[in-house]
Amino acid sequence: MTVVADYKSPQTKSRGTARSSAGRVTIVIVLIVSLLASGATRYWTDSLRARGNSDATAGAGSSFSAMNSFALALLLGGLRGPLVMFLWTSSESQKTENNLESFDTKVEWIRLLQPEFDTVHIFQIWNKAYNISVKMSSIGNKYITILDALEYAHKVDRERPNNINIISAIAGIYFDKLGGSAEKAYYTKLVRAETKPHKSTQTLDPTDPAWKRLDVDPVVDDKGNVLSKYLTPTNLRLTDDKDKSITYDGSELQFLPKYQPYPYGVSPLALSYNYFKRAQLLQLLGKQRHAQLSDLVIDSRPALALKNWAEADQEQGLRDELEAIGKPAAAGAEKNAMEMASANIALNQRVENAAALTKAIHMYDRAAQVARDADNEYAQHITRFQTNFQLYESHRDGLRALALMSDADRDFLKLLAATDDPEKKQLTDAAIAEYRKAIEANQLIALKYYIAEPIAQRTFPPGVTRFNIQDKLPAAERGPLLEKVFSFIHANQLPMEGEDDLKEYLTNINRAADRLKTLEAK
Repeated sequence: MTVVADYKSPQTKSRGTARSSAGRVTIVIVLIVSLLASGATRYWTDSLRARGNSDATAGAGSSFSAMNSFALALLLGGLRGPLVMFLWTSSESQKTENNLESFDTKVEWIRLLQPEFDTVHIFQIWNKAYNISVKMSSIGNKYITILDALEYAHKVDRERPNNINIISAIAGIYFDKLGGSAEKAYYTKLVRAETKPHKSTQTLDPTDPAWKRLDVDPVVDDKGNVLSKYLTPTNLRLTDDKDKSITYDGSELQFLPKYQPYPYGVSPLALSYNYFKRAQLLQLLGKQRHAQLSDLVIDSRPALALKNWAEADQEQGLRDELEAIGKPAAAGAEKNAMEMASANIALNQRVENAAALTKAIHMYDRAAQVARDADNEYAQHITRFQTNFQLYESHRDGLRALALMSDADRDFLKLLAATDDPEKKQLTDAAIAEYRKAIEANQLIALKYYIAEPIAQRTFPPGVTRFNIQDKLPAAERGPLLEKVFSFIHANQLPMEGEDDLKEYLTNINRAADRLKTLEAK
C-alpha cells in the first residue's frame, strides 16, 4: 500500500529550505537596521537635549529630551500602554487603601512612561502634594511629602523646561500648601530657614535609588542674595514688543532679586510669586496656554501671590515687634489682637530683643514694598481682563492701606532705636503723616465696602454714594461720616454686614490713632 501523503519530492524540500534561510536573513537584517535606527535616534535625542529649547511653545508639546523615558519607550514598545494602565490602577488602589508601600516607585514609573503628557504630571504633582500628604500622621512627614511633590515637578521641569503647566504646578504648591494651608506657620518657618545656607539632613547621594528629598536646597547666600545658579538664563528669551522692560529669560528665580536681600530666608509665598510670574509671561509673551486653567486665572496669580506675601510679612512684623518689647504673642494669636497689644508702645519703650526689632523693621518695609507691587500687578491685570475690575478693586484698596500702615509702623519702630535728634524729628514727621493716611485709607474701605446701601442712602451726603465716595468726599471728612453712620446703626439697632471682616479695618484705625497720640504728644 502506497502512502502518498508522506511523500515529498527532493525539489519541494530544497525550495522550502531556501525560503526558510531567506526569512532568517531578512529577520537579521531588520534587527540590525532597528539597532542602527535606535542608536541614531538616541544620538539625535541627546543632541536635542544638549541644544536646549529655543522655541517658546516647545515646552507645551511632546518632548523626548528625557533619555530614560525614551529608552523605556523603545524597550517596551507596544507593552508600554498596558503597563501604564496597570500602574495607574495599582497606585490609585493603594492610595484608596492607605497602602503607600511602593507607591512612589509606581508614580515615578508613570512619569517615565508618559513624559509627554502634561495632564499626567499636573495630576501626580497635585496627587502627592494634597492627597498623599494629608495621609501622613505627623506634620514633619507631611512636609517631606510636599517636598517630594516639588521634586517630581522639578524633574519634569528639567526635562521639559519653560512649560507653563509644570511651572504653574510648582507655584501652586508653594502658594496653597506651603504658604496658605492650615500648617503654613510651620512650613513657612522651615522654608525660610532652609532657603538660607544650611547643612542638609540628607545623608544619601541623589543618585541612590533610596534617596528622597528631606529639605529645600539653599536659595540665597550668607548675605541674603539669590544664588547665581538660579539666575542663569536659558536659550529662551521673550520680550514684550511694547514694553522692552518686560522680559522672560528662563532662569529659575528671575523675579526674586528685585526684593533681595533675604536675611531671614525666602518665604514660600515669594517663591510662588516667582513661578506664577514666569507662567504669566509664558502665556503673555510665549503664547502658551495652560491645559486646565483659563488665561484669566494664570494672569491674575502673580498679583494674588504678592498680596498674600505682603499680608504674611506684615503679620510677621507684628510678631517680631511684640518679641522685641518682651511681650511675645502666642503661636495662634490673631492679627487684630497682636495689633492692639502693641498699639500703645511709648517712645521710650525698653527694647528687650534688638534682633527682633531689626527683623520687625525689615518685615514692615518688605510688606510695604510688596503691597505696592501687588497693586501695580492688579492694575496691569485689569487692563488685560477688564471684567475683573470690580472684583479686585477691594484688593487694591486694601493693599494701599496695608502699605501705608506698614510704612508707619516701620518708621515708628525706627524711632525706638534712633539716637540722633534730626533723625528722630524726620522719623516722627514721617510716621505722623503715614498714620494719618493709613487712617483715611481704612476709613474709605469701611465706608465703601461694609455699609449696606439702604444705610448709605440715609447717612451719606447728597450726591455721595459707596461707588463715588473716593472722588466725591474729601479724605478729611471720612472720619466724621463713619462716626455718623455708626451712630445711626446703633440708634436704630441695625445689623452690620460683614462685621468680622470690618473689624480688621477698624482695628487698623484704632492702632494708628493710638500711635498718633503718642507721636503728637511728643
